[in-house]
Amino acid sequence: MPASMVREAAPAFFTHPDLGDSIGDDVADWVGTLQLGNGEFFVPDVNQRALLRAMFAGPPGVTYQTRDKKWFSSQVAVVAPRQNLKTATLEMGVAAALWLLDARLVVWTAHLYNPAAAETFLHFKELIDCNPHLSRNVKRVLEASGGQGIELMNGARIKFQARSKNAGRSLSGDLIVMDEAYALSTAEAGALIPTRSARPNSQIWYGSSAGHLDSDQLRLIRDRGRDGVPRQTYAEWCSTAECASDRCNHEIGEPGCVLDDVEEWAKANPALGSRIDVDTIRDERVSMSSLEFARERLGWWDEPSAGQVIPGPRWAACATDGAIVGPVCVFADIAIDRSVSVVAVCGNDADGIPQVELADMAAGTDWVTDRVSQIVGRNEVLAVGARSAGPVASLLPELKGVCEESDTEFVKVGSGDFAGMCGLFFDAVSGKALRHRNDPRVDAALTAARAHQVLDAWSWERTKVDVDAAPLVAATGAFALHAQRSRVVEVDPLQNIW
Repeated sequence: MPASMVREAAPAFFTHPDLGDSIGDDVADWVGTLQLGNGEFFVPDVNQRALLRAMFAGPPGVTYQTRDKKWFSSQVAVVAPRQNLKTATLEMGVAAALWLLDARLVVWTAHLYNPAAAETFLHFKELIDCNPHLSRNVKRVLEASGGQGIELMNGARIKFQARSKNAGRSLSGDLIVMDEAYALSTAEAGALIPTRSARPNSQIWYGSSAGHLDSDQLRLIRDRGRDGVPRQTYAEWCSTAECASDRCNHEIGEPGCVLDDVEEWAKANPALGSRIDVDTIRDERVSMSSLEFARERLGWWDEPSAGQVIPGPRWAACATDGAIVGPVCVFADIAIDRSVSVVAVCGNDADGIPQVELADMAAGTDWVTDRVSQIVGRNEVLAVGARSAGPVASLLPELKGVCEESDTEFVKVGSGDFAGMCGLFFDAVSGKALRHRNDPRVDAALTAARAHQVLDAWSWERTKVDVDAAPLVAATGAFALHAQRSRVVEVDPLQNIW
């Protein structure tokens, strides 16, 4: 075996915020003291230690309960071929989150038809059984099918479950782990991502092999991760080489085919030479189709022929970690099934570029008017808006009342006008004339988004999508209101005459 394959290959893509005073090395050292069922210790390798360092980077004293001290990465994604390092790394991190870093609820999910979550549960049981300093803090282990979990003496829990469209809606997790994320649908993401909204310092971790054709959510994570967006750690192991011929059919023995290049296997599989051997991969090359082998061992993604309404890379290019500093516009919306409501705001950042954010997204509808009133009372608000029809129409009288009391403009937006707003939003993203905070709730809606024709324009589809468009509708409305009102303010000859 070439010496280059013995060393652990670095990821092809590894982006993360500044590591600062990361406690990742302390976590790695602690994990390395945990004994496994085979008598060995759970020692992180070089790549796993680097990942833990990025996952747990933050200011001194940070935990999952410190609202004033945030993890530098709110999202972490690890993409690598199977049996290399991703699931074990996530397990290491979860153990530290639960036993060391004050996580109150960890939700570990995997694909509905994949036993990965159950296997991880068994691995945690093994860790508890083999390590008395862990087991003495365990109150109970729940082993019912579909309800597996571990509860500590202090009430902290880890829950293992298969993903579904409705899974997790009643939970509020400090840490959500989405293993096998290639199978993560936008609907499943929409069910789980908002569960962290009310937590003081939450994270979402993704683990996956390379994406399939329908891996829309993971593809969005990949696109922004490779670009290095704020508050995200992204690590991906894959071969980036190209075959000698652009007409290569990838059959075994084809001259210059990357799929037969052992050095490329090593680049994509950091465990080659330790946990995985070359003969095993050779057997897989013979047994698997070229398409499957390329995806599962080289980390090559299945790419769809048609893109989204707004492609992921284009949206990712607009991400920022800046803040709104000027007057804002507010837009409210309600999901079709009325399960959640959304309030979005838009205002200029320090560079004068409009930045859109979700001010709030929560269950039900009865909180919306009070939240809008709170925003109007605390900020300089140019206008408040909502669609004139649809679920949010029930709140129009109350929202209008709030605006009348504060002498704030209230705008009811009809279907034709909202189609124009969608066009404004699309053009702004295309021209990088908009910024956003990389909010996974908006990302999920955008990934699932479809265009609905309205005369000679289009609007966001509300009924034929996996994830309700409410976050996207609110963000679009807030941006467009601000774009229209800020132009009026800029040409007002009486501006700043008090």
